Amino acid sequence: MNQVAKKKETSVTKFDASILIDDAGTASEGMTQEDMMIPRLSILQAQSPQVNKRDGAYVEGAEAGHIYDSVGAEAFDGEKGITVIPLSYRRAYIEWKPDRGGFVADHGNDASVLEGCKNIDGKILTQDGNEISTNAEYFVFVVAEDGSHSPAVLSMTSSQLKKARRWNSMINRLQIPHPSEKGVTINPAMFWTAYKLTTVPEENDKGSWFGWNIEMLYDAKSGGIIKQMSNGANLYLEAREFKSKVASGDVKTAQPDDVPF
Repeated sequence: MNQVAKKKETSVTKFDASILIDDAGTASEGMTQEDMMIPRLSILQAQSPQVNKRDGAYVEGAEAGHIYDSVGAEAFDGEKGITVIPLSYRRAYIEWKPDRGGFVADHGNDASVLEGCKNIDGKILTQDGNEISTNAEYFVFVVAEDGSHSPAVLSMTSSQLKKARRWNSMINRLQIPHPSEKGVTINPAMFWTAYKLTTVPEENDKGSWFGWNIEMLYDAKSGGIIKQMSNGANLYLEAREFKSKVASGDVKTAQPDDVPF
């Protein structure tokens, strides 16, 4: 005698979407800035593994000249660029294995690491044969079109150090009207204004690559991000707080990638 199996009835729970609102903002509970990794931004070059489809590090759609986020593994159109608010600056000495074979150490701004080094064909080499690169590093907020923002670190080395010096000069030369004294100007914090960063092709007798182009978005008479961005006042205060966290060592950054030019 054939037995007919009875179909089990399953109850369907009705989901109340308002729970999503109640839980919003809880993802990072228990976490501080020390528990999170700040991504590094770099320019992808023709030889970068992220643009090689046969490489395990390949990022879909990535091209030479794109701006790469090391933590999110995302590539942004370098011609379109990104908007950043600089928060803090430091000069850092980064040590690499021979022929940039891998990261060794971040010596910060401790120039004593250069003692005993030799300059061979333009490379600063330690007694162990490791290479020391001088990096200009900026902590920044990357601001999206919708006004949302996230922190990142942007490093410039080698041929891009002149871009860093130009950027530093732009920051230091900016003079805005004093908020209460007529006819007086002040040099504001670097996060008073924002910058558009794009990438441009460059070359010399050693080869070609993509480098940075930096443009100030809000001049001295504009009121800066406080007046020009919808959430500018909050951004300014957040930038101020983040800078203090960087100074106290509470911010951890992703390991630097090799930037060949």
